[in-house]
Amino acid sequence: MTPRRTPLATEESFRLLVESVQDYAIFMLDPEGHVITWNVGAERIKGYRPEEILGQHFSCFYPADTWKARGCGCARTAPSSGPTP
Repeated sequence: MTPRRTPLATEESFRLLVESVQDYAIFMLDPEGHVITWNVGAERIKGYRPEEILGQHFSCFYPADTWKARGCGCARTAPSSGPTP
C-alpha cells in the first residue's frame, strides 16, 4: 500500500512541478491583477525575470491602447463570474 501524502507534501510537489515547466508560462495573479508567482516558462516566454515582474499589474503584458480600450474590470469579475465558455 502506498503511503498517503500530506497536504503539505502534495502542495510542495505541485509547486516544484509548476516551477520546473519551461514550455508554458504559468503564473498567478492576486485579486487586483498583480503578478504573485512566476515560473521559468513565464520568464522564457514573456522575457521578464521574477524580480522585474512580481508585484506588477498584468496590464503590462498588453499594449496601452489595447488595455485602455478593454478597461480594467476583468480581474475583478473573473472570480465571481467564472470562466468564459
